[in-house]
Amino acid sequence: MTSGKRLLIVSCITFVIPIMLIVFMRDSLFKGVVATYEEAALNRYEYAEKWVSYEVIACLGCYAEETETTDFIETKHDYYYLIWMADGSIMPLSVSKKADREYLDALTEATWDYCDDKTKMIEMAPRTFVGMVTSQPTEARKYYDEALAYMETTEEEGWTIRYELLDCTGSRTKNIILVGIVTLVPVLALAYSIFRIRKENYQKKHEEDYYLPK
Repeated sequence: MTSGKRLLIVSCITFVIPIMLIVFMRDSLFKGVVATYEEAALNRYEYAEKWVSYEVIACLGCYAEETETTDFIETKHDYYYLIWMADGSIMPLSVSKKADREYLDALTEATWDYCDDKTKMIEMAPRTFVGMVTSQPTEARKYYDEALAYMETTEEEGWTIRYELLDCTGSRTKNIILVGIVTLVPVLALAYSIFRIRKENYQKKHEEDYYLPK
């Protein structure tokens, strides 16, 4: 078997990877928002990998940051916020986009101005965030509990505390790009293998030409 044919077989096999990604990520790739945070938080596993939304009207601040690096290069930076919900309960929400952070930081100031009786209402328009409901990372959960205790916002004080995280750091665009990149690898390998096979066939067909007098 020639090297070109071996590469062709490997390329065809690797097409299974993007197909499996599309199967497992079909909800996040093709479906829109299917529920609100309140609905999804009650049964996180039923809404796993599905988009849910929540209209944020008040924020009590950022309680944790998480940075991921690869070869000393920052690849991801997430920020976790305490969201004061419309029903008076508390929930965690994470973002990574600069625009989202700026909005939540400004909303935090507006919320505390209201809590401190500096304003009669939270003077910022609410904003709907879309993400996926998941569990908090261990370190973020620890800081979540510490922030709540510091503000005396605990279940013992009568508050309803929600622990399911609304993770808004991802997006459908990111998922599509990921699948596209993974799909591009076997496509390029397939194209190169076809080129190699044609080249090898051509060389084999014209092999006798090398022995003819010039």
